[in-house]
Amino acid sequence: MSEIEIRTATQLLEVRHPERIIDLIAVPYDEETRVRHQGRLIIETVAPGAFAGVSAPVKVNLAHNYERPIGRVAKFHTNDPRGLRTELRIVATPAGDEVLELAAEDLLAGSVGFLPLPGGEVYTYDRARRRITKAMLDHIALTGDPAYTGAKVLAVRAAGDEAPPPTATPNLDRIRLERLAAGAGMADVLRDITAPVS
Repeated sequence: MSEIEIRTATQLLEVRHPERIIDLIAVPYDEETRVRHQGRLIIETVAPGAFAGVSAPVKVNLAHNYERPIGRVAKFHTNDPRGLRTELRIVATPAGDEVLELAAEDLLAGSVGFLPLPGGEVYTYDRARRRITKAMLDHIALTGDPAYTGAKVLAVRAAGDEAPPPTATPNLDRIRLERLAAGAGMADVLRDITAPVS
């Protein structure tokens, strides 16, 4: 029996807080990504329709931890040209609330555990590339460590689309993230975060 393989995408389409739904491209189609497979690095893609016929119930876990379920797939959209699109219903628990907030802030990515079905993988002659053409979906996870780059939060909607509270600092937050991305030391970023806002 083959082992469940894990692949991470980054495309969160939308977080619908009142419904507790995260709209997510769980696996982008035709996007090349470098993965470790059978002890070596290869380039992998997933063909459109590779998950055709998938149906609920499929659990949603936190970081692929089977002991940390946080919801289940409410709906699959297998014909979306971008990839396997899913609507995840997140449980009403403190962990679920945290997941919704992290997803809305684009800090979590979708990831799948899957198993290629017989005849569902095609290799190049040198086995340096693999294309998944037919697979079984084991679970979806929300994680902060993406493998696929073709998936990210595109929109966040909340009830009434109200303005952020007066204490929100979106510009300051953006500057802090830019400094972090530009290589500023973590100590500098932490000092900025704890400094009073004027």
